[in-house]
Amino acid sequence: MSTPPASPPRWNLSDLYASVADPAIDADLDRSLELASRLGAAYRDRVASLDGPDLAAMLVSYETALAGLYRPQMFASLAIATDALDEPTRALHSKVGERSNGAFNQLRFVDLELGRAPADVHARWLADPALATYRHHLARARDAAPYALPGPVEEALSTKDLTGRRAWTQLYDELLAGWRFQVDVGGEARTLTLADARSLREDPDREVRRRATAAIQDQLAASAPTLGFIVNTLYQDHRLENGLRGHLDPVAPTMLDDELSRPVLDALMTAVEAHYPVAQRYFRWKAGNLGLPVLESHDVLAPQPDGDRVSSWETARAEVLRAFADLDPSVAEVAGRFFTEGRIDAEPRTGKRDGAFCAGMIPGVAPRVLMNHHGRMRDVFTLAHELGHGVHFALAGEQSLLNYWPTSPMAETASVFGELVLGRNLLAHESDPAARKAMRAARVEEALGTIHRQVAFTRYELRTHEARAAGVVPVDEISAIWTGEMDRLYGDSVLRTERDRHGWGAIPHLVHYRFYCYSYAFGQLLVFALYDLWEREGAAFVPKYLRLLASGGRDRPEALLAELGLDVRDPAFWSRGLAVVTRMVDDLTAGA
Repeated sequence: MSTPPASPPRWNLSDLYASVADPAIDADLDRSLELASRLGAAYRDRVASLDGPDLAAMLVSYETALAGLYRPQMFASLAIATDALDEPTRALHSKVGERSNGAFNQLRFVDLELGRAPADVHARWLADPALATYRHHLARARDAAPYALPGPVEEALSTKDLTGRRAWTQLYDELLAGWRFQVDVGGEARTLTLADARSLREDPDREVRRRATAAIQDQLAASAPTLGFIVNTLYQDHRLENGLRGHLDPVAPTMLDDELSRPVLDALMTAVEAHYPVAQRYFRWKAGNLGLPVLESHDVLAPQPDGDRVSSWETARAEVLRAFADLDPSVAEVAGRFFTEGRIDAEPRTGKRDGAFCAGMIPGVAPRVLMNHHGRMRDVFTLAHELGHGVHFALAGEQSLLNYWPTSPMAETASVFGELVLGRNLLAHESDPAARKAMRAARVEEALGTIHRQVAFTRYELRTHEARAAGVVPVDEISAIWTGEMDRLYGDSVLRTERDRHGWGAIPHLVHYRFYCYSYAFGQLLVFALYDLWEREGAAFVPKYLRLLASGGRDRPEALLAELGLDVRDPAFWSRGLAVVTRMVDDLTAGA
């Protein structure tokens, strides 16, 4: 077992493949394509005739074929995330996408035929003990069936995406990866990537923050026509596919995938938007605490006095693992293996994707974490967030492949809980009053960023999709929608100008996914409920929490949470979570 590095590491992908030129990649794709072909020949057009044991055997083979495709996909995605400008890596990413798409198309009949089986057949399957492992997947296939298209059409749509949606998102990534910013930092002219420039928005020097923010704003303004074209193309693609499938609401496919209803989303967003004044109260307090009459956009992420503690990579690792051990030693042990096994890429560098993520695609294949560590306190929380995901994926590895992935809102549970556990632990080990105040403020900002800001993103996304239904949305209108939602969020607590109007262009989640951002708010408010249970029940809570993570996606979110006594269908559920945020702001600002 290797010793974790003292500086931000690069990950080791050799347990997946030796390099982007490894012939094992093509060999695995060949085997999966062959297995997919054999499955099609054996079962296509006769799935509904299978009894329980035969269907279970088919689904085991189906999972094997999927796993064989996901492995090269995972490797190609991880490789391009760290070197988007390398031609061999880009070529591999394209090749894997094209070849795996052919196999996925051959396997598409499985879920289509499962969902369209007659009601009596479906009921018989659900009652068969041989299919106990797959009951939830059978239910999901049936829920999706009314919106599924004939097999050849599904295959054509998937193939079209190679030069459609996927190509546009890759173009977006490559565009942003190639950006360079000239920023004066401490009298030194520096050339920065987007990740580097973004990190300077948290610099204690206000002038450095202003310069970095202005550089990003200028680039966004210059790139706005291209970014606007990408957004219009992707949103129209989504609208056209929704029309083919019979979805009347742009958010409907997301709700179907997440196994939630639109009323749950509306209740969440309405509750949060009504809570915007509490966020604004915090930002007015922050301005006073920084000695400013009002925050400007480059001040929103400014560190608190005594709060910009520099954190080395080794310190970040130690603090996150200590906090996870405070929850349970087994959690720290699982997280610790990410460091010792080289499963984290945290070194900022040219060509690497901005932001952070945790990738876990297959039970039994170790998940990976990508982030960009710049030595800020916020980076420590990012590490806790992504390792929370990692623990979730690791524990869910006991599930079969079709039950492995939690829905998007549930996927944010362990990540946000990881941040909360870290914040609690840092406070417990800090005695300096000023530092404690800065930490409490950081916890409030994490909550506001995860709940209020993500809801504002989601509302912007909804409004832009609605506008796209009427035709191409000019860049000025996209920017006006963005500005309107940011103005609702911040009110008069943050002075914003025309330079802020293109901020929509630098939010990857608004390009890569559809309505993912609300998941963060869902996860944060759910975590507050879980945290309350932890504080009330102590050690007795931990096994329940770990069982929730180990459940992966074996059941609907409301069913999994009902096992802990939580009901997300109750509008009051969201109000209770927001009351926690209000108390945090009240406690912080009481002495102002």
